[in-house]
Amino acid sequence: MVTATLLAASLFLSHSMAGCAAQRETAEPIRTTDLPVFESDEEKDQLEFSVLFLLSEDGTVEDLQLISSSGDARWDSAAVDSMKNWQFPPPGDPEEKLVRRTVKVEIIPSETLHIGELVFQEKNDADLIYSRLRAGASFERMVRETQQGNTLALEGRIRKEVDTSEYPIEISKLLAQLEEGRFSKPVQVNDKFIIFKKYGVFRSDT
Repeated sequence: MVTATLLAASLFLSHSMAGCAAQRETAEPIRTTDLPVFESDEEKDQLEFSVLFLLSEDGTVEDLQLISSSGDARWDSAAVDSMKNWQFPPPGDPEEKLVRRTVKVEIIPSETLHIGELVFQEKNDADLIYSRLRAGASFERMVRETQQGNTLALEGRIRKEVDTSEYPIEISKLLAQLEEGRFSKPVQVNDKFIIFKKYGVFRSDT
């Protein structure tokens, strides 16, 4: 069996304070880090684990203890190392230095795909081209026109054999949900807007 690579796509955090302190509504992290890629032969939709943070006076993590496991000890260890770089609002009193959190991580399978991209500087331009695509215009023709400088797009290309984990988390999730042969609405990526087209899973025997 080939091991599937799974991408931790988004975090859902619930929390309660350890000890007798009241629940701290403002104890949302103000800085997080990406959790490690999860590799497993099992198909899972999400992971769940609990950790106990010991915060310093400025809200950085002084220590971190795993309370309940996701079921994969090696991944847990890497996740804990990453979460040591999280930061919370400075605790108001000594009791608020201990924060217990249950972390639920949605998992998106990574794939190797052929992916088309039309890149725009302005959202209005991206929306206009998207409306033309919906009306039946050819995505591939627009890519060719972009390469000739004859369209509103800054760049157009078809990337072959792309591992979707190379994209930002939200783009990986979008591509996983996009049907083969379909294109997406314009998506903002940094200061650009991109329309993606999913051509399908690459197979080495084809």
